[in-house]
Amino acid sequence: MRHDIMSPDEAREFSDRIREMRWEQRQARAARKRAVAERRAAFVRSIPASFALLFEARTRN
Repeated sequence: MRHDIMSPDEAREFSDRIREMRWEQRQARAARKRAVAERRAAFVRSIPASFALLFEARTRN
């Protein structure tokens, strides 16, 4: 259908732009997933330290 309104070069350029846009969206989604995983890992790593601080505060009083 695109060949009715676009030349082959225009259709190829359009296709390339769509492909690039989808690639960028995939990259952005992967970056968001990595950021979420990093925040979750940081939170999990902080739990033992939080318990240690609570335990230390209770033993002082």
